[in-house]
Amino acid sequence: MSHRTSVLAALVAAAGLCLASPVALAQTATDPTDTVQQERAFARSLSRAFQAAAKSADPAVVHIKSLAERPVVQRDFFGRTYERTLKRSGLGSGVIVRDDGYILTNNHVIEDSTSLLVRLADGTEHAAEIVGTDELRDLAVLKIAASGLPAASFADSDAIEVGQWVIALGSPFGFERTVTAGIVSAKGRGLGIASDEFKDFEEFIQTDAAINPGNSGGPLIDLEGRVVGINTAIFSRGGGSVGLGFATPANLAQEVMTSLIERGTVDRGYLGVRMRELADQSGVEIAGIQDDTPAAGSSLREGDIVRRFNGRAVGTTEQLMRAIQFALPGSRAELVVERSGAARTVSVEVGDLTTARLAGLMEFNGTEIDRLGMIVADPAAVFTRGDELQGAVVMHVRAGGPAAEAGLQSNDLVESVDGEPIGSTHDLARVMAGAEHGSATLVIRRPVQDRQGRFQMSRGNTVIRW
Repeated sequence: MSHRTSVLAALVAAAGLCLASPVALAQTATDPTDTVQQERAFARSLSRAFQAAAKSADPAVVHIKSLAERPVVQRDFFGRTYERTLKRSGLGSGVIVRDDGYILTNNHVIEDSTSLLVRLADGTEHAAEIVGTDELRDLAVLKIAASGLPAASFADSDAIEVGQWVIALGSPFGFERTVTAGIVSAKGRGLGIASDEFKDFEEFIQTDAAINPGNSGGPLIDLEGRVVGINTAIFSRGGGSVGLGFATPANLAQEVMTSLIERGTVDRGYLGVRMRELADQSGVEIAGIQDDTPAAGSSLREGDIVRRFNGRAVGTTEQLMRAIQFALPGSRAELVVERSGAARTVSVEVGDLTTARLAGLMEFNGTEIDRLGMIVADPAAVFTRGDELQGAVVMHVRAGGPAAEAGLQSNDLVESVDGEPIGSTHDLARVMAGAEHGSATLVIRRPVQDRQGRFQMSRGNTVIRW
């Protein structure tokens, strides 16, 4: 008898008690042996369900050992310099996603590694190469030289329900082939894994199935043995599980995985719109749409007020920009907009930010500062390592406008206005909206990136008048 049949039989038996005659109920109530046997049968049935799920998924789970080596120069007691190699090892988990050797895991499991060793369920070990990584969503794909491997199957993570049983597999603290069970305790959690600025748009599955260091990268599965998420993080004050684990949804993980395998990279999203913030920060107005961009090919219109993006409320240009960037290129975004006083849903296929940069379309992926005659964006949307910078990057200067007359150029970074620090485009829009006099002193940094993505900047003050 299958475990599904056993569970059904137990449920039917339980339902039969509810429909039984008063005499039967009285007999049942006075016969504790029958009650205990029924409870044991139900417990065994549930246990068999866990066993079957773990057994079906376990062959696809792998143990990952990473080694990072870094040369450092040190001085001895006499001031003489010498070089030594610092070594750091790490442990994690992963899941085989294709029978020809592709493995999905977390980026932080393999980050900065110089060599990777993957141990399969049969005990064999293979050197692994990194196919691609996505730091923003903390995912990575590895490849080993093997074929005919047992690959995991995936479930639709959008259909998972709070309260549903799930099982976490992996190698917590290096203890390989470990299984823990629990339920989905929440959905749509934001953690700010890569950057706190993207926290509002993350969709982590929260579970009380025990997840500990070393579980990262392993699968979270349902009772059918299908992957519903990739174990990614825990909330803990002491380093161990306290019943708050988080997994990247399987649907997102699969989209990232496909892009990494096919292209070796995953970029941030892009629509090609110019934005204007509402005074009450209840939405963002579409101030312009550039030709030959994803937005231009949709039913989005200039003047639309965006209230929600993929189900999440957006009230500022900064929030909408982050939402667009976090969306996967090639996916479809659902925007709830207000047009002529009526709400409607607009579907837009998200574009690729790198493609937009190469095509010179970036000027319409920012926030318009009408008073200054320029369009700005957050550093992370413009520069490879823009998360290291604070301010608003000038993307486009309108000819004859105040910014142009003050000598501002594309890629200039506005660091402060009249002594007030600018941390983002939202800050600049807010400060300029409240400016009453006709001039301001801007501290500008003009960045240049070297081949390693590091910034070198000149700095100066510019007085701008409007």
